[in-house]
Amino acid sequence: IMILGIILVGAAVFFLLYLFADQPATGPSTSTTSTTQGPSSTGGGSVTSSTGAEQPTSTTAPAPGTTVALRPPAEVTVVVLNSIGLDGAAGRMSSNLSEAGYQTLTPDNFEPEQNPSRIWYREGFAAEAAALVDFLPGATVEALPDESLQPGADIILVLGTGFTE
Repeated sequence: IMILGIILVGAAVFFLLYLFADQPATGPSTSTTSTTQGPSSTGGGSVTSSTGAEQPTSTTAPAPGTTVALRPPAEVTVVVLNSIGLDGAAGRMSSNLSEAGYQTLTPDNFEPEQNPSRIWYREGFAAEAAALVDFLPGATVEALPDESLQPGADIILVLGTGFTE
């Protein structure tokens, strides 16, 4: 009976470690407030923002073992913002996303510079945002910090430091 108890305790510990090892890391993140001007046909829309105090944030991820059906790319609207001043980078990324079937909005610039790149998502689009890491390796996936940022976009990709084409 003692051996069975040891085996059960070991299995429980292993299971708990497995669950917690699959959870995304959380850490300090910069809170950002932003104002936007809608995109125009000339691409002259602008985004301005100011940085607030650091607050811990975390991504909302499905529990391990949970299956989440992804929306097809045609049902996901994405906008790409360039925070690093690399001419044309947001436009080229938007073209790549469009070729992959995503609905894209007019790319624009973003301040302040982000480190690392960010993939921000509106409520209900966490799984689709996580899938976009393939387009922006090394990006941090987070809930949208300001709901007024880029209305009409389900997901916002912000090209930050470390982004390479």
